Amino acid sequence: MDLTKAKTFDIALDTLFKDYMRYKLYFLKSENNRYEIKWGMSFEEFEEKSPNIKNGMSNETEQEYYQWEAVMTELEYFRTRMQQWM
Repeated sequence: MDLTKAKTFDIALDTLFKDYMRYKLYFLKSENNRYEIKWGMSFEEFEEKSPNIKNGMSNETEQEYYQWEAVMTELEYFRTRMQQWM
């Protein structure tokens, strides 16, 4: 409770959880931005173009696609949870 300066354990836990959620959202947004800069487009645009390049897609590009998709899935999950929690 020293870390959060909270008066009770429940308040301290609530504070830590909210801080974790904010950190996780920040991290996921940063990862998404990194991919957007690298590919010069949003995930949605990349996803639209991926059927056209999927047959000729390298393993590395395919892995990037799945990793980016995982970031977007987690980002949506944590945004929803944050809205419910706050």
